[in-house]
Amino acid sequence: MMICKTPPQRRNRALPFVTAVIFISIVGCSSTPEPVAEMAAAKTSLIAADSQETLMHAPVAVDRAKQKLKRAETAIAKEEFDEARRLAEEAQADAELAQAIAAKTGTEKAVKELQNSIQVLREEIMRARSR
Repeated sequence: MMICKTPPQRRNRALPFVTAVIFISIVGCSSTPEPVAEMAAAKTSLIAADSQETLMHAPVAVDRAKQKLKRAETAIAKEEFDEARRLAEEAQADAELAQAIAAKTGTEKAVKELQNSIQVLREEIMRARSR
């Protein structure tokens, strides 16, 4: 049987210190995991956005996505995984924005072409009726 010879007052004063040391060591050992999935998603979105049409209609968003992906890779090398995760998610969002801008521009162009075709058909109908 082990007998503790430390007075109770001293044990009570040491308890917060010991608890703090244990807590800090546990928190210090648990680190944020590397953002592998986020990096893969950002790279995939950037590859999809790296088309001639997207580069023509949304070059700023594509460039911003590329820069953020590079910064995320640098953050991973420095083991700054929270920063890397944030940058990878932003890069993915910028790449998706570029794709949306390009799609919107393409859709607007198709709408204008359809409107022009409708106008031409209306004019031909009017000419046919006037004969």
